[in-house]
Amino acid sequence: MTDGVPMLKTAKMPRWLAFRGSYFAVRFAVVFAGLVGFGASSITACSSDSGASAAGEEEPGSTGEYGTSPDGDDSPRAEAGPGKQDASKSDAGDAGSDAAPSGDILGTLSGACGTIASMLTSPSPSIVNDQLTFVAGESYEKASLSPGGQRMFDTANAGGSSTESETMSFEVLHYCEGATLLKTETEVSYAPADASGGNKITDLLVEIDGKKVGVSVTRAYKPSNLVQTDAEVKALLEKKLGDILVSSSRVLPADKWVKQILHVFTANKSATDAVDRVYPMIDAAVRADTIVLVTETTGGGFIYCEPNPALGSECPPAP
Repeated sequence: MTDGVPMLKTAKMPRWLAFRGSYFAVRFAVVFAGLVGFGASSITACSSDSGASAAGEEEPGSTGEYGTSPDGDDSPRAEAGPGKQDASKSDAGDAGSDAAPSGDILGTLSGACGTIASMLTSPSPSIVNDQLTFVAGESYEKASLSPGGQRMFDTANAGGSSTESETMSFEVLHYCEGATLLKTETEVSYAPADASGGNKITDLLVEIDGKKVGVSVTRAYKPSNLVQTDAEVKALLEKKLGDILVSSSRVLPADKWVKQILHVFTANKSATDAVDRVYPMIDAAVRADTIVLVTETTGGGFIYCEPNPALGSECPPAP
């Protein structure tokens, strides 16, 4: 009692209870702050992971089917294997590789492909080999050819029965080298004949890698029951290479080519071997800087004889 007034007794909170209350308040604040921080960091992490995945996703590389060699020869055109590749590596690797085939071709071509463009500025002669295989069911007809080949198919040549070989020569160059047809043999312009001799003409004028290239076509062929000697093959090559020197010296500036290709078709390995064997024996001045392209055919009798046998067949023996 104070001054006669009774005092109310105030209950005091036990110290242990006050301590526990403070303890739980602090624990709650810490846990709540941790939950908020974890949620924020989780959201940030998810967003970051999603962005990295999209930016680093790789596209599968493309593969190209170039055909296969029927004889299992070492060929830069062997079928490419499937799989994924980094786009930047693909771009860098393709820059130094042979050119890929362009479009389609009648038959199956194997062997060297895309190699001629790099030879056009060389002062040296070159020889290149490939193989062209035809099978039953294929047809030598206009619809099976490229636009340039169709033009060759419809254009009469300057004489003889070489339309098929000249047309297929263009098809090989178009497919492997990306050649475009500029002029056929009767459209190329030459200086008039004079006392030094008559003109020799090339069979077609094409463009490869932005350069004009003359193409002369021949066939190293005899029926299977006749023997073709090395001397005959050498004489054929010397004549055609000599004609190329004449036509190159007389072509007018409007059609002037950087060099010529002598495209030799052979009907079997024996003839191909003969060409490869005698070529180095020819005088260097006659070989000059001409590129000799040797295409060995299988089932391509229509290139060599008339009437045309079905594709997949050879020419019949001589009577």
